[in-house]
Amino acid sequence: MDRHHKEILKAIQVNAGQGTEHTFLDSYLGNAHPRYAISAPVLRTIAKEWMRSHRDLPVDAFAKLLTSLIGGKSSTEKWMAGMLLDYSTQDQRTFDPKLFDQWLDHLIGWAEVDAVCTGTYTSTEISRNWKKWASLLSKFSKSKNIQKRRASLVLLCSPLSKHADERLAAIAIENIDRLKAEKEILITKAISWLLRSMVKHHRKLVEDYIYEYKNTLPRIAVRETQVKLSTGRKTKAKD
Repeated sequence: MDRHHKEILKAIQVNAGQGTEHTFLDSYLGNAHPRYAISAPVLRTIAKEWMRSHRDLPVDAFAKLLTSLIGGKSSTEKWMAGMLLDYSTQDQRTFDPKLFDQWLDHLIGWAEVDAVCTGTYTSTEISRNWKKWASLLSKFSKSKNIQKRRASLVLLCSPLSKHADERLAAIAIENIDRLKAEKEILITKAISWLLRSMVKHHRKLVEDYIYEYKNTLPRIAVRETQVKLSTGRKTKAKD
């Protein structure tokens, strides 16, 4: 375990109640990893304060810390890695994105994958380091590991919601085309999320795509995206 990992884990344990293991949440979160009884706001405060006091942490040391946390036993440690990414400096984000290929071997279920693969890091770094990311996103969409296939979609959600980058939109459609026949909720919900993320900056593309492929896309993706297009919401407002 990385020494910084030990320091952060101690802070989590001090602020947490008794850890949970094998509860009714396992099926919802998609894994049976143990979790510390600590709220997301408290966890995020720990991450924010730790990164504020370690802004001079070199990129290699930061990448080592993230790798250690993601390889940790608990989901809480893995979620923490994603939060640290949110509060990292630009210099600390310059690690080789190929690390995500390694990290995703240790993430199971939507909560862990999304914690590491969405957020401010992806909204800035995917476009900035496009050559490497384009290759990775395509590779993930073809992986036998469903966690990586989900990542090929959700990694694009934050940047597409913030930027009108045609390269991102093109690979998003390419990956959706490759995965739209899958029935697993990890994929169908991710397709819905990605299409909805594209509405702000790529509305016409999404409208045309939904119209042409509505019979082959997951129903939930068609339904939620159509609602987003017409109302700006994920679901229709209740009367």
